Amino acid sequence: MWRMDFYERVKGLVREKNTTIRAVTARANLSLNSYDTMKKRGILPRAQEAMIIAKELGTTVEYLLTGEGAPKSYVRYETTEGLILRDTEGREAPINGNLALIPILPQKVAAGNGQELIDEIHRVGLLPFLKRMLRGTAPSQARALEVRGDSMTGVHIFDGDMIVFVPGEIRGDGIYVLRVGDELIVKRVEFDPISRKLRIMSENPRYPDRIESADGQSVAVVGKVYGWVHAHPY
Repeated sequence: MWRMDFYERVKGLVREKNTTIRAVTARANLSLNSYDTMKKRGILPRAQEAMIIAKELGTTVEYLLTGEGAPKSYVRYETTEGLILRDTEGREAPINGNLALIPILPQKVAAGNGQELIDEIHRVGLLPFLKRMLRGTAPSQARALEVRGDSMTGVHIFDGDMIVFVPGEIRGDGIYVLRVGDELIVKRVEFDPISRKLRIMSENPRYPDRIESADGQSVAVVGKVYGWVHAHPY
């Protein structure tokens, strides 16, 4: 049994270190096939091999054999589903199951004049956001953008605030990220399915409403805004 515990502890540490069994055993000049064969037969690696494996995993042979001699450590991971802790044996527990971490995209979305198109490849951080605010939408589908401008101050979206939206989602009237030409804006939108028109409204009397075609040529709906993180300017 203790031989199998050795392999289970190795597996847990490999996950914690975000590496692979192949990479660890290669440093001990031990092929993955040989390692798997020893595991199936309940045979331990030779002493020198075990020492190298332990060193690669930041622990001791004593710990791999007995579970003693090295404190159990926890690593914090950030995922789009939230924050988790993972111990050396691979067990995971959520830190706060109510929170999701939304990827922050590098562009600024304009509440006023537009900004450049969305870059989905580069991320600049993660924004904690309550899952229930997404109203059933998977957190992995959501994205966050920083706001520039003052055209939406009537709903307390100010310059520098972060909006959370779901690309590709259109669900009734509301606040949306729009593409106008090669720029992004955030506005309130009313849909008229009969005339196939969009009424695009700011939440600031300084900015007039606009009526645009819903054909996607001049204006395209990028995604629905579900909420925002507001820092009051005063």
